[in-house]
Amino acid sequence: MLRKTSLYCAALALVLAGCDKPDGKDKNIVHMTMPTATNAAPQAERLYAPPPPFVPPPDIAITTEAPRANALFSLQHTLNLAMSHDAVAVRFQVARDACLKEKTLHCVLTSASISATDTVDAQLNVALPHEQVAPFKKLLLKRLPQDGASAVDVTAQSTTTENQTQAAADLDRQLAQAKTYRDSLEALAKRSNLTVDEVLKIHEALTAAQEAVDSAEAAKNASDAKIVLEHLNISLTERPVVIVVSAFDGFWKNAGDIFMTSTAEMLLRIVNALPWLPLAGLLAWLAARFVRRAQIRRKHPDPT
Repeated sequence: MLRKTSLYCAALALVLAGCDKPDGKDKNIVHMTMPTATNAAPQAERLYAPPPPFVPPPDIAITTEAPRANALFSLQHTLNLAMSHDAVAVRFQVARDACLKEKTLHCVLTSASISATDTVDAQLNVALPHEQVAPFKKLLLKRLPQDGASAVDVTAQSTTTENQTQAAADLDRQLAQAKTYRDSLEALAKRSNLTVDEVLKIHEALTAAQEAVDSAEAAKNASDAKIVLEHLNISLTERPVVIVVSAFDGFWKNAGDIFMTSTAEMLLRIVNALPWLPLAGLLAWLAARFVRRAQIRRKHPDPT
């Protein structure tokens, strides 16, 4: 009995020793190695590597905004010129004829006016492509025989820019909506089962829709022309003539008037002073009497 017990204890000890023996295939055991010069850099790259890019799930659609179209601008130029009296009308006619007859300028004459009262003034409003604005300005500044010894002077010049991108987009949308509504009415008018009242109502609505389309197209054409063509407002004025006048030029002419005016002012002062003359005479008499009596007293003092 004792021998069997000893055998059982020895077997149990062997089993326990086998359980404590490490197994390289055990997945729960973590083997750690100290970094060396050869494996330190790769380990650092694995530890501090940036996270991978985000990839959305297949059920989520991410879209990017489409690039905007180029901005649209309208430009308006102002040019004010001063010149001699005889050159205003000639330069006005040259500029107007060039805009109307010179085909290479592609010029549109919006308005033109000239007035001659005490001085001569002229106004021109034209629309030109961008590349023709500079040649037209050069034409206006070209020297004319009527300029005489002095050339034309640029007294003011400016350019104003206005963004038309949103306005053009709104006009395009309005035109598209008007055409869609008109087309739907035309398709509705082609039905064969319409009553007379329905035909009349559709015809009335179709007329109004066509008017809306025409109005939208006219506004769009005006906007396109405003963007494509640059407007140039030109003012032609007569240069003021400076006349040097001597100080003695009007002396003899105005001497009589000046003498009469001065005489009238002097007489008016005398008339204004007449009511005070008696009082002034009385005060003078009293003052003279007082002075005389004082002198007598000094010469003949009172004996008492």
